[in-house]
Amino acid sequence: MSTFCKRKGGGRRSVTRSPVPLIAMVKTLKGAHSSVVIDVSASGARLRGHDLPHCHADLPVTVAGISAFGTIAWADGNERGAAFDAPLSARDKRLLRQKVAQFRAMPAAIRAAFDDWTMGFAR
Repeated sequence: MSTFCKRKGGGRRSVTRSPVPLIAMVKTLKGAHSSVVIDVSASGARLRGHDLPHCHADLPVTVAGISAFGTIAWADGNERGAAFDAPLSARDKRLLRQKVAQFRAMPAAIRAAFDDWTMGFAR
């Protein structure tokens, strides 16, 4: 069952999210946690990982050298929705697009192995 932190949720985003197979670092007072970025937009990201913070936690998220401060807006199992306090800059969005393009240029076997790893099939 999903746990949504907002009192009222519209379920629709005004900003398009793009799938990005990247690793993120989430820092809290209890320590740092690695996670996988499922998708990202200028205003937030969907993260998957173990021991991620719960709803309303304020935290910095670092993806591919780009840092954004945000709040966990929702939680569903091992996934979290992070809403950034300020939208990503045009420069940061461009850097993320470059990282995604580099990933897509990798051989299919490498991409498949990463997909297996992110889904928890490879340990």
